[in-house]
Amino acid sequence: MSLSENLRRLAVDGFCVLQEVIPSSELEEIRNTLVSAQQAQHEEAEETLQEIRKKGHRVGAEGVALLKQAINHTQCFAPHVASRKILDVVEARFGNYVRVSCTDCVVNHPGNERGYWHSDWPFNQTNGTHIPAPYPDTAVHLSSIWMLTPFGPETGGTFLIPGSHRNTNNPSAGKLKDMDSDAPYPAEIHATGNAGSVLLYDSRLWHAVAPNLSPFPRVALIIRYAPWWLNLNPTMAGTPEHTQMVVETNGKNYESLPVTREVYSKLPENVKPLYRHWVK
Repeated sequence: MSLSENLRRLAVDGFCVLQEVIPSSELEEIRNTLVSAQQAQHEEAEETLQEIRKKGHRVGAEGVALLKQAINHTQCFAPHVASRKILDVVEARFGNYVRVSCTDCVVNHPGNERGYWHSDWPFNQTNGTHIPAPYPDTAVHLSSIWMLTPFGPETGGTFLIPGSHRNTNNPSAGKLKDMDSDAPYPAEIHATGNAGSVLLYDSRLWHAVAPNLSPFPRVALIIRYAPWWLNLNPTMAGTPEHTQMVVETNGKNYESLPVTREVYSKLPENVKPLYRHWVK
């Protein structure tokens, strides 16, 4: 699709699918490398999730594994983060000087549970740092799900509600009248696409983890793009904003991890500007 068509779909539906962002010749290596890195970090990640749940906070879905700041573990996918197929759309929406705010890997294992309806940071109302509703009708953050395996109803392609990004609230806090955040919704659809495609969506869009009914893991990268003016400090431990809004309230949050200087030095030159704000 053309740039204008992708922008139109983002505005009207809240999402678009970009085809063949990662070449098929690279998919297997990228997927296997990320899955191996996630498995190596499995116990540490599970301990963190359990600690958050013990505090009474809702996080994730059973059967979904996470690798935080995946680019610290492997840079095999790094050249594609700055693909013009992505950045042309993002920069048309936000202008120059966009930044990556999240680079995580998620693995939905066969039989994973359904997740709850929510929007991504900074709109997820379960997070200590979030924009309070009602929201203004403007995009301030774009999320993307990179399909490293095929997405569809059988494999647990993410549930979406087209057009929900225009709502002034979302169901994550469980306070919307006549809306059960855990239940199927009549207008829901599955994100679909071939491996190598990218689902790009307005972070306000209502979406939920879908059960993977296939016998194989569903593997994806979660990469979010922010304009230069969006304050990302609340997602970084040790900043004043994070301390005040998360630590002192005993809340939970989407947490970003810094990119190491060693990793940063290995990134392609056109990718470095997307990460320089996270380097420590």
